[in-house]
Amino acid sequence: MGGSKSKSIKKHAKVAFTDQELEVLEVYFELLKCHDSINGFLTQKSMLPEFPENPDFSVKLYNWMRERCNNQQIDYTNFVITLELLLKEQQEYYLSDYKFRVLEKFELFALISLGCLENQKESINRFSVSYSQGSLVIKELLNMYYYNQEIKNSTRNDLAARSVANSIFGQKSTLPFNQFIGQAKQQLIYANKMCKSYFTKKFINPYFKYGIPKLTSSSFILNDQVLALLQMSSPDFNRISQLDLKFSSSVTNDDLEYITEIIIDTQQPLLFLFKNREDESQNDTFQQQVFGAYISIDETIETHFIRKKQKDPMGILYNPKDQISLYFGDEKSFLFSLLPKYQLFMSTFDIQSKQCFAYINNRAFNLQVQQPYGLGFGGDGKGNFRIWIDEKIKGNATNRINNQCDQTYEMGYLLEPHVEFLNLTSIEIWGVNYEKKQQKK
Repeated sequence: MGGSKSKSIKKHAKVAFTDQELEVLEVYFELLKCHDSINGFLTQKSMLPEFPENPDFSVKLYNWMRERCNNQQIDYTNFVITLELLLKEQQEYYLSDYKFRVLEKFELFALISLGCLENQKESINRFSVSYSQGSLVIKELLNMYYYNQEIKNSTRNDLAARSVANSIFGQKSTLPFNQFIGQAKQQLIYANKMCKSYFTKKFINPYFKYGIPKLTSSSFILNDQVLALLQMSSPDFNRISQLDLKFSSSVTNDDLEYITEIIIDTQQPLLFLFKNREDESQNDTFQQQVFGAYISIDETIETHFIRKKQKDPMGILYNPKDQISLYFGDEKSFLFSLLPKYQLFMSTFDIQSKQCFAYINNRAFNLQVQQPYGLGFGGDGKGNFRIWIDEKIKGNATNRINNQCDQTYEMGYLLEPHVEFLNLTSIEIWGVNYEKKQQKK
């Protein structure tokens, strides 16, 4: 199977690819030529059928690869040379242009997405990225999770990308390329890893596994790109294989009872999602907002915040004199906002952390120590919650958000600074199932 062209490359220089990988690349190159070619060289149409998740990106990738070729034509040798940059680590490069060795995988992906054909690092750093261009880069990054599946509802899928762009750009309309990259990598910590995985699956190993969690029911908030966004930014979220819908409702005053039962009965980590709509009296340009909390439970961790009892899997003991027993969660928990901009606030690991990840109290608990009734996230163990949802959830003036900091999660405003009181319109709660290999451990 193949091999002659690969041997020719290896006669003249070392290559980062193994013999088996070169064979795969040679077969793949022949497949691309079958789609379309001119005199044995690839054309724009050659790659198009292999990128149904993003046809435009395939054209930009072709142009970028051709620009790296000395003769401006993509033969097999040039195909291998350019793919070294996308598939191999910097220390492994042998053939590729030295000028691009300092660029990480996400930087290369962004250059391709932006259609930037600059060859010098200095020129690249002077390159400006507009808000619309940045949104497109993020959108194409999130679409990697589709892999060879046609995306039919692009309008719906723009929302997550715009949310990240809102966070990156703030009030600015443009950013220098290197600043855009730095901000994006702060938001999406697995961007480099995902880019390498995507190109590996595309060109080397079609059986390489990655994906987003499956939903057992439809959602008014979650879609594929939102799941991809959470997956690319959270250390724990990318272990999830499936999300089970536990609760979905337009807000009523009876919701706390149902939420309490879910928290007590489930043995799964939980994903909380909240839709909020500002009241006209709060802001002239009131808008819909989405935020939430991912509350992780690690059964292997023994702390006084996680009480392992047969009938108390989430650690909620009804000790009438123990207020700490109302808290649940572990250090992998985090808070986040999805609209109007994406932000994620991990739990802090310093010695001052109170580890008050989540809180639930219901009148049925009959605590002898007086504590507020409701659902809370974050805080210091004394009621100063980052998010507080009162027992009378609907239209209650005591529902609050945006304590800018607390002693459990990282600092920052979940929503805009002027938003203090919540006017919740809907709630979703999802149970988390990890991959089977993780469960066995």
